[in-house]
Amino acid sequence: MTLLAISALAVATALGVFLLWLRSRGPSGLNEADINSKIQSVDVEAFLNLVDPTEEEYLRHSLPAVDFRAVQRERMKVALDYVRALSKNGALLLQLGQAAKASPEPRVAEAGQHIVDNALRLRLYTLQVRIRLYAKIAFPTAKLEPTGVVSEYQEASNWAALLVRLQDPTRQTAIAKAM
Repeated sequence: MTLLAISALAVATALGVFLLWLRSRGPSGLNEADINSKIQSVDVEAFLNLVDPTEEEYLRHSLPAVDFRAVQRERMKVALDYVRALSKNGALLLQLGQAAKASPEPRVAEAGQHIVDNALRLRLYTLQVRIRLYAKIAFPTAKLEPTGVVSEYQEASNWAALLVRLQDPTRQTAIAKAM
């Protein structure tokens, strides 16, 4: 039975990776202004609080079991909203990076490549974290920690901020502010 579950999870992950790959290969069509208008601000500290194992342990001991499960499900649903925003921002960063890679300026092209690399990893991490969060919604007492997604998001956003500074040092955009 566990082999079947692991196989199903592997197939779902592979399908997700394939779909992300297909979406990332499409034409960008978005300029920086479009990306600025579509980027979502993400409160990383709030997300980290929602998935903090110490906070979960505190709630587990402070609440009756029935209440803990209900609260934990709600917390994971909110965490999913954050992960969806991270994934959407990752897709936008991917498009920004792809456009920057085509720049004749070597430092801009290099920053674009780093953004593409980090955005792809971010999208993969968000897929993994979504699976874990759905599992935690189904089984609130399970010990599944969504790790890695925040560090990838911060790395991608740092490269995006650098790209903005490289392209125009006097301008700060919503991309840099939102992250």
